[in-house]
Amino acid sequence: MVRVSLALLTPPLLAGMALLTWSVDAPTTVPVVFGIFAAFLAVIVIYDFPLAIELTPEGLERLCLLRRHLLPWSEVAAIIKPKRRGLIVVTRKRKKHVLIDRILEQPEREMLMNQGELHGVQVEL
Repeated sequence: MVRVSLALLTPPLLAGMALLTWSVDAPTTVPVVFGIFAAFLAVIVIYDFPLAIELTPEGLERLCLLRRHLLPWSEVAAIIKPKRRGLIVVTRKRKKHVLIDRILEQPEREMLMNQGELHGVQVEL
């Protein structure tokens, strides 16, 4: 829950810093940089920050705030665990997507491994 809260709070805090630096007559580039960075992070958080995943017969579905990103099983080459916590999905075109950034519980891991095996996906947990 903390990771989601921090992700959601970062863009508004940066926008607030942009307004604050603008109101105290800082050089124009400072609020502009803060504003651009806030907008960039807001887009990432809203459209590409995975809150959860669903395993469907069609594929892996990454659930973001305003988007559901379906990765069909036919496009998924592997699901790997990086050195830090979370999971990465690698597509057949070698694109990498963060699948989830938390540690999975044992039943979740087993279900993911079973689905991967069923659909011929390499799963390295």
